[in-house]
Amino acid sequence: MSKPNSGGRAVLSRWGAYSVSAGVGLVALLAVAGPLLAPYPGDKAVGMPFAQPGGGALLGTDRLGRDVLSHLLTGGTQLLAVSAVIAVAVTVLSAVLGAIAAVRPRAGKVIELCGDLVILLPAVLGILLVLTAWPQGGVTALIVVSLIFGVPYCARIFAAAASTVAASGYVEAAVASGESLAHLVFREILPNLRAVFTTQLGLRFVVAVYLVSTIAFLGVSALDPDNWAIMVRDNASGLLLNPWAVLAPSAAIAIVAVGVNLVVTSAPRTRQAPATTSEVVDAGGVAPAGAGCGISVVDSGEAVAVDGFSVVADSGAVLLAPLSFRLKSGTVTALTGASGAGKSTAMRALLGQLPAGARGQGTVLVAGHDVFALDAGALRAFRREQIAYVGQDPGSELNPLLRVRAVLAEAAPGTSDADRLAVLARVGLEPTHLRRRCVRLSGGQQRRVALARAILRRPRILVLDEPLAGLHSTLRTEIAQLISTLATENRTAVLLSGHDTDAINAIADTVIGLHPPGDRSVNVAAVVADSVRAEQLSNGHWAATGRRPVDPPGGVQGSENASRTDGQAVAGEEIALHAEAINADAGGHRVLENIGFSLPTGAALAVVGPSGAGKTTLARVIAGLHTDAVGSLDVGGVRVPVGSRRRIGVGANGIQLVTQNPRAALNPRRTVEQTLARPLRRIARVPRPEIRTRVTALLAAVDLPADLAARRPHQLSGGQRQRVALARALAADPAVLICDEITTALDTDTAAAIMSLLDRLRADRATAIILISHDMTLVRGHCTDLVVLDHGRIVESGTPATVLAAPSHQATADLLG
Repeated sequence: MSKPNSGGRAVLSRWGAYSVSAGVGLVALLAVAGPLLAPYPGDKAVGMPFAQPGGGALLGTDRLGRDVLSHLLTGGTQLLAVSAVIAVAVTVLSAVLGAIAAVRPRAGKVIELCGDLVILLPAVLGILLVLTAWPQGGVTALIVVSLIFGVPYCARIFAAAASTVAASGYVEAAVASGESLAHLVFREILPNLRAVFTTQLGLRFVVAVYLVSTIAFLGVSALDPDNWAIMVRDNASGLLLNPWAVLAPSAAIAIVAVGVNLVVTSAPRTRQAPATTSEVVDAGGVAPAGAGCGISVVDSGEAVAVDGFSVVADSGAVLLAPLSFRLKSGTVTALTGASGAGKSTAMRALLGQLPAGARGQGTVLVAGHDVFALDAGALRAFRREQIAYVGQDPGSELNPLLRVRAVLAEAAPGTSDADRLAVLARVGLEPTHLRRRCVRLSGGQQRRVALARAILRRPRILVLDEPLAGLHSTLRTEIAQLISTLATENRTAVLLSGHDTDAINAIADTVIGLHPPGDRSVNVAAVVADSVRAEQLSNGHWAATGRRPVDPPGGVQGSENASRTDGQAVAGEEIALHAEAINADAGGHRVLENIGFSLPTGAALAVVGPSGAGKTTLARVIAGLHTDAVGSLDVGGVRVPVGSRRRIGVGANGIQLVTQNPRAALNPRRTVEQTLARPLRRIARVPRPEIRTRVTALLAAVDLPADLAARRPHQLSGGQRQRVALARALAADPAVLICDEITTALDTDTAAAIMSLLDRLRADRATAIILISHDMTLVRGHCTDLVVLDHGRIVESGTPATVLAAPSHQATADLLG
């Protein structure tokens, strides 16, 4: 594979950073070891005042006839030491306060108010006033007042950065598990603010150097008379006689301050694996795909040509086995295979992107470009102008603070509101969604907005990772028809992935089956007959059947477990979870109204409904993550607060949530083993020597190999991340397990294995399950009870066999297609 042309510039940039770092380190070393290297004692006169350089004084003498070089070598220790203490203290305290403000909004308001009161007084003026009134305080006073006036500004920056981390899935999972404030701050948030911390530490050091120098120059605080700043002040009168007496200490201060700033700004940042932009490609004609090791079909006018492409992680693990295929305009090509086979890796490679630390081999040509040979500027232009990509987790790709109108306008600036309304209608969204912020959308709505953003620019090549996941049956049919229309009418070359075989066969002209690395099976591309595809798409057969049927556990269907969604328990049943009169608001709007049900131990309640009905909000209310909610909630007969984020006791003894967002569900700084070890030690009370064995057992339970324990989330596929998140929840041995669309990122066999595992949990441990899903086959086969939500209300309830056989509400009928 060709190397990017920017490699040479990157090397030069690194050498520049190393040079600056070496310069700063040398000055700091001289400041620390200077007294040992000085030719003369700092206070000894060696010649006439302000003598020129020469003889025994390399930089001449100062106003008292002392050697400037000796004075310089002994004058930096206190300045740099005090500045470093101030920088570290301000940065650490600000980071902690900012993280607390992010996870405890009430405490955040108090912190913000106190900071505002301090900010009212200009910092330099306040410091001078305090030090003038407290002259005996010396260095201690200087450090204290620097904290008082420096922390309010720095804490605001950390609070803003921490708020994004606090909203991520892995922090919410920790909150739902009842983790302490200290754990949330020091284990979940701060490790993921390393870049911000490093930048602020460098900046605060620079500010501290200038502050201490200014204070010393003004003589407000009692500092060492050998201080560089005092040298500048005392020798300013002899600038024309011996300028080195002033220029040397001034240069030392400048080198340290500017050098540290350059080192911090040039420090390498953590590389992000997933693409976060939705961009489009100019395409020509291509041929049907062949797949496998060296298997390819060549045709003229190829839009995409992948030959012998493979990806290997820095650990040596193979992320994608050698793969070759072609894309043809006007057709749909699908990648299928088990989770971890490399589908997402192959799709992102078309954008010139590899997982962090991974290396690729082979050739990837898109619209005639070798994407891995493009320099940084050309690659940005290529992504912006030539290829559209919608990832497996589109919610992470949308700016949560922007409204949908702004997101669409940003993607295609030349379009009008009419164009945006039209594209929203094509993806099944109402015009009112233009005014909504992305953070207020459900997972299915976010997926459709991301798709709308991609197609608004009329792409010729469109890459869609799991575009039909998380959508109910009728909507899946509509989106599938839209994808097919884009391919045929707009001559768009579409590459998509999915686990639903019937759905894929309905819309794909070519299907490429990928096998996990290490599997010796040959990947084979199969061409789907147009007549079969058209028939399946028109009658919605695949949408109604969904995944292959799974044999239900004994006693699920036609059961004596009559519906308990009216809030009444059957006599003699032990209730794991009872909810009554649950109401929740979001953004000033009521999203849940008068929700109530009882869930016996060992039962499985399916919560279904169209996208935006309030299913995920209900899960978050039960898990204690949605604060703007009221009602009554009992777990195992114990009343727990609704609308509170502090359920330390209850969260650690019964409720676990597996979210629908696999990318954000895991802490990127932790390995799989570290992620699973925490609940095993803290909640399940597993002895430390047994942790590794239990981790291996948990991975096996969710059909993952033991060697994944050493990997970090960016080295996992979406399906693997989802299974690790499930394993983390199971590690706590929960009494109530909430599963929000946990099978959408899994292949059929793995999904069946996961649901069988949940069935065993219900049978062996009496774990109560709340399952949110759009897959009615899965609901029929594994759930004892069902509620249908629509616009935040329960519109229908009962057993799955009864409700789905004869739906009485349109929302239920839409789920069946």
